[in-house]
Amino acid sequence: MTKQRLESWTGVVSSSPVETITLQSTEENPFTHTHASLLARGYGSSYGDICLPTGKAVLCTGLNRIRWFNNQTGIICAEAGVRLGDLVAVTISQGWTLPVLPGTEQVSIGGAIASDIHGKSHHWAGTFGRWVRRVGLIRSDGRIECSPTENAELFGATIGGLGLTGIITWAELQLVPCVSPWMECHDVPFSSLDEYVERSAELERSFDYVVAWCDLSRRGVITGIIHASRFFSSPSAKPEPKRKVPLIEHIPRLPFRLLSRPIVWLASRVRHMVQRPQRIAHYRSVMFPLDGLPWNRLFGPGGFYQLHAVLPPAQRLDAIAALCQHLWQARVALPLCVLKNFSALRSPGLLSFPMEGTSIAVDVPNTPRARQVLETIIADIATIGGRIYPAKDMLLNAEQFQRMYLNWRLLEHYRDRRCSSQFWERVTRQQ
Repeated sequence: MTKQRLESWTGVVSSSPVETITLQSTEENPFTHTHASLLARGYGSSYGDICLPTGKAVLCTGLNRIRWFNNQTGIICAEAGVRLGDLVAVTISQGWTLPVLPGTEQVSIGGAIASDIHGKSHHWAGTFGRWVRRVGLIRSDGRIECSPTENAELFGATIGGLGLTGIITWAELQLVPCVSPWMECHDVPFSSLDEYVERSAELERSFDYVVAWCDLSRRGVITGIIHASRFFSSPSAKPEPKRKVPLIEHIPRLPFRLLSRPIVWLASRVRHMVQRPQRIAHYRSVMFPLDGLPWNRLFGPGGFYQLHAVLPPAQRLDAIAALCQHLWQARVALPLCVLKNFSALRSPGLLSFPMEGTSIAVDVPNTPRARQVLETIIADIATIGGRIYPAKDMLLNAEQFQRMYLNWRLLEHYRDRRCSSQFWERVTRQQ
């Protein structure tokens, strides 16, 4: 075992140096190495403290093998440390892809299950957990497999269970067909929230992946572009060359904050000018926009917060407008704001984040003023019945979390008593 300082992807929160256990095989049992509490960790893409242990960290990136793949049925079995991007790179050439993908390929299968991730396809695919057929777990009392029909209660607790039901070692997943690695993309502008709702609903009827970039650089004005895409239906066509943007993984965090309000305003104007209504693009540039530049390094040594919430249908427009007013009044830079619609498709997970409504994600530089306004916004979201995404959170208090996630006590029941995280201790402590 070695000691290592771990931090969130945003750079706002970190652990003191903790002992780590590195798994290289699914046959290893980390619980035999220590009596301390454990927490599995993949590629460190979580924005908050759900990836920070209270005891020791179990590093699972060595569990990186695909066990088998049936290219007739689209069912694949892979170890928990396999990156989603690596898995799709293997399967897409055989006509299959994951139905749910996040904005980065740097997420492990185990992490995708533990956070029950969502993507641009929620209107037809729901969450990642809906496509998980079976999971292998190591618990402190032994090994167990679970599925919707076998140990179903533990399966439901593991989907979106924040890694607290044991160490996920492998999973069996259902993929969906795709005709090529190329995608047909349409960019549709909107000039108000009402127009966003109308146009995004229209696009979801004919496109598989829909997400909106929202421009908040002008106070009192909410505009943006809806990006709609689907896999290109004519693989014999000759699309434009793949855009080559290097993935910079290990550059140091900048000693200053690059994303100031004037720069954000300028970048927004440039983005509008280079907008292309239609194009053909490689799936990596469409599905994984966060991997095109070292986004988390641009906020300087303080890092950044992301507010990621889902708002109920009846309150969403007023809530988004009020949220933006709070941010404008605080005069903080707002370099990224993303809107997505969540359907009524239910996840099998006890603590799944999505519910029917509209999701908003806003990146904010880490400053005392930003933290204060985000805490105000989170309190408002809790009051109207919205939710904050645990995988992105660092600011929820226990009362707010327990109001948003009524099944938290059930997860506590199925939690392995040898598994814990800084997040779980923060949001389950008694008032």
